[in-house]
Amino acid sequence: MGNKLTVHKNKAKIGNMPEATGLNYFHTDSNLSFLLNMYLREEEFAKVMPLLAELGEVAGEELDELSREADRNPPELVSFNKRGQITNEVKYHSSYKRMEEIGYSKFGLVAMSHRAGVMGWPNPFSRVEKYSFWYLFAQSEFGLCCPMSMTDAAASIIEKFGNDDLKEKYLPNLLSTDTDNYWTAAQFMTEKQGGSDVGLNNVEAKQVGDHWQIWGDKWFCSNVSADVALVLARPENAQSGTRGLAMFLVPKRLENGEHNRFKINRLKDKFGTRDMATGEVTFEGAIGYAVGDIENGFKQMMSMVNSSRLSNSVRSAALMRRSYLEVLQTTRGRVAFGKPLIELPLMKESVFEILLDTEAAASAIFYTAKVFDDSENGSERSKVLLRILTPILKGYICKRARYTTTEAMEIRGGNGYIEDWVDSKLVRDAQVGSIWEGTTNIVALDVIRAIKKNKAGEVFFDDIERRILNLQNSHVNKVANIFMAIKNKVEGNVYQLIYENEDVDYSIYAKKMLNQMYHLLVVSLLLEESEYQLSNKQGYRKLFLSLQYIHEYLVFPEMKTSAFEKSRLEWLESIIDWEHLPEAAIERLLKNVL
Repeated sequence: MGNKLTVHKNKAKIGNMPEATGLNYFHTDSNLSFLLNMYLREEEFAKVMPLLAELGEVAGEELDELSREADRNPPELVSFNKRGQITNEVKYHSSYKRMEEIGYSKFGLVAMSHRAGVMGWPNPFSRVEKYSFWYLFAQSEFGLCCPMSMTDAAASIIEKFGNDDLKEKYLPNLLSTDTDNYWTAAQFMTEKQGGSDVGLNNVEAKQVGDHWQIWGDKWFCSNVSADVALVLARPENAQSGTRGLAMFLVPKRLENGEHNRFKINRLKDKFGTRDMATGEVTFEGAIGYAVGDIENGFKQMMSMVNSSRLSNSVRSAALMRRSYLEVLQTTRGRVAFGKPLIELPLMKESVFEILLDTEAAASAIFYTAKVFDDSENGSERSKVLLRILTPILKGYICKRARYTTTEAMEIRGGNGYIEDWVDSKLVRDAQVGSIWEGTTNIVALDVIRAIKKNKAGEVFFDDIERRILNLQNSHVNKVANIFMAIKNKVEGNVYQLIYENEDVDYSIYAKKMLNQMYHLLVVSLLLEESEYQLSNKQGYRKLFLSLQYIHEYLVFPEMKTSAFEKSRLEWLESIIDWEHLPEAAIERLLKNVL
C-alpha cells in the first residue's frame, strides 16, 4: 500500500505583500513526498525524510536570505596584490562562502552519491534521493548549483577515466565535506570561435615529460576560481574536429603551492547567476595531466552529459516550484477588490497552469532519476532510455521554467519587478537553463540523434506502453485508452518524419517532436501516479491532473471544451491542498476529454 502521505496545507497569511520566505520547502511540498513514497522503499523514505525536512527549513530561511545577499554582491577579480604580483584570485562575498558550507559540507550535495557517510548515510545516496535534496536547495539558490554540479561531474569523470595517481591525488578533496578541505571543480570547453560547435576548438596541448602544457584561450569558464578544471585541448598534430580533442586535468595550484600558469582575464557581467564567478581564461603553458584516453577526450567529457542535463532539469524544475510557492502566497494572501486574489476566476486559471506545469516537471525529473539509478545498476534498457530522456527534459523543462518564472512575476504585480522581491532573480536565473549543456536547438537535434543512432525512440515509446499496460484501475484505464490513441499517433508521426519524409529536412520538426514526446512522458507518469494514489485510497487528484494535462497539451484547440476550465474553478483549492478529491471531480472531464 506504500507509505502514508503527509499532507501540509499551504495557507498564506493575509496581508498586502506576502511571500514564501520562512516556509519549510519540504513540509509545504506534498507532491515531493508523494513521489518519494512511490520511488523509495518505506524504510528509505523514513530515514531520508528528517534530512529533507532539515534542508527544507534551511532553504526557506537562511539559504534564501544568503542567496539574495550574494546576488546583490557579485564576486570580484583580484588580479594583483599590493606588491604588483599576479594573484589571479576571485573574491566572494561572505554570503556565498556560507552557502558553499551549506551545500558542500553540511548537506554534502556533491559527495552524497559518490561515497557513504554523508550526513551519516550508510551508503551513497541514490539519484532519486540525491536530486530530492538538490530540488529543495535550488529553490533558494540556483547559481551555486552550477559549481556543485561540475564538481560532482568532475569526480565522476576522474573515477571513471582517471589513473590511480589522479584518483589518489584529487578525489579525496573533491569529495570532502570538511569545510577546510573540500575542493571545487569546473569544465572549461567553450572558446570564442566554437560555442556549441566544440570541434572548432583550438586550445593546444604540448607534451613535456610526464605532463602537458596547455596554451590558448577559453571564453566561457563557469566557476572560474575552481581548484581543478577539466579542460578540452588539442594535442599537437591531432586531427581536427571533436575526435582530435583530449581531456586534461589542470590544477589551480601546483604541488609547490605556486599558481599554475594561466590567468583570469576578466569576470563576465552576467544577466543571471550573478553570485557565481564566470570568466575568461588564458592558458600560458599551464601544467595539465591527461585524463583517460588521449584520443577520446570529447567522448569522455560527454559521458557525463546525462548527469549534467538531468541536474540542469532538476534545477529548472526547482525554480518552477519556488515560483509556484510565491504565486500561492501572493494569491492567497493578497486581497484586492474585496477578496483574496485566488478567488478571481482568471487568477485561478493562472495558478492552475503553474501548478500543472510544476508537478509535471517534478514527475519527469524523479522518474528519470529512477531510470538513472537502474542504468547504474546494470540495466542496458535503462541506459538507452536515459540517453533520450535527458535531452527531452533538458529541452522542455528548462525552457518552460522561463515562462513559469515570468508568469509568477506578473502575478505578483509591480513588486515582482522590484529587486527587493525574489521574482526578478528567479526570472534571471531561469534563462541560463536553456543555454547550459546545449541550447534547445542542440538538444532537440540530439533527441533525433538518439532515435536514429541509439534506437532510443523504440525504447522510449515501449516504456510508455509498458507503463500504461500495467495499469489496473478501471477509471485510470478509461483515460489510458484515450491517451494510447494519441500516443500511437504521435509515435507514427515521429517515425514518418524521420524515416519517410523526403521533401523537407526532418530536423525542422525537432523541437515540436521533443515537446510532444515530453507531454506523452508526463501523461504516462501522471497516470501511473493516479493508479498509485487510488490504490492507496487517496482520491482522484492525480487522475484529475492527467485529464487536464491531456486537454491542455495533447488535443487540438477546436476539440477543447469549457468543462475543463469550469472544473478548475470548482476544484482548485482542493487540488492545491491535496484534499481527497472525489470521483465526481473527474466524471464530467471523462465525458469531454475529446
